[in-house]
Amino acid sequence: MKIVFLITFCTLILNANISEDGKKLYDDANCKKCHLDGAKFDPNSIKKEGLTSKIKDKSGIHKWVVSCDSFFSIGWFPEEHDSVTEYLNRVYYKYDTKSKKSK
Repeated sequence: MKIVFLITFCTLILNANISEDGKKLYDDANCKKCHLDGAKFDPNSIKKEGLTSKIKDKSGIHKWVVSCDSFFSIGWFPEEHDSVTEYLNRVYYKYDTKSKKSK
């Protein structure tokens, strides 16, 4: 029983750290400049042409993160894509965390 608790606790701590790293990356890249609707954040709004579809799952978040990284030449590594995806999902989307990311 203690092992299960310890594994669960460590997983929660690791996910929180990944998510906080994602927040820093997201803020540093000034992602809100395209995802801001007035004073209220709208994670599905985008001012770029060509990327207007709604995100339906966690893999969709990951696709957008990778796409924005490529389009704006941000220079994130795959692990950073994962961190930003985790942050956005935890804070804004709240999709099932067991969803697979797309590659």
